[in-house]
Amino acid sequence: MTKPESAAPKRLPPHRWRLWVALSIAAIASVAGCVLWNQSSSEKFARQLAQSPPSQSQPADPDAKTRSMVVGTWHDEYQGKRTMTLKDDGTGTMVVELTGWRALMSAPKLTFNMKWSAKDGRLKKQTLSGEPKAQVNMILKTMGDHVDEPILELTEDHLTLLDGDGKTKYFWKRVRAGT
Repeated sequence: MTKPESAAPKRLPPHRWRLWVALSIAAIASVAGCVLWNQSSSEKFARQLAQSPPSQSQPADPDAKTRSMVVGTWHDEYQGKRTMTLKDDGTGTMVVELTGWRALMSAPKLTFNMKWSAKDGRLKKQTLSGEPKAQVNMILKTMGDHVDEPILELTEDHLTLLDGDGKTKYFWKRVRAGT
């Protein structure tokens, strides 16, 4: 009868044991290195993000700049002296001072109360009321109470609008305080 082999575990030869330890240490070091590198990269990215947030390809509201630029008081000399005041709440007034036969036909001074909006490069105005009431109502019946004008130029000091006829241009200049 043959003796059963001993139940004692086999020992690895010394060179394999050293190889196994070296590979285990290398694996642990690789995992630790990846964790540290990832943490470092995340912190670096967070710092960069805090210093300069990424720019958006489109503004949240593309018409916001136009609206903020048209707010204010504007003056032109189209068929009389006109002063248009546009408030940031979307309301406004236009005061028209007429002379000569135009003043005789309607009134020397007309005030129009309106609401306005700026969208897609256009300035839209709707007259709600005005004074003197009879003359303003007569003008609104003949010319309408809505205006939708393309903005041809808008700077800090100039606003050029195109009338609905496609030909007439209105050249508005900003009125500065004290002028």
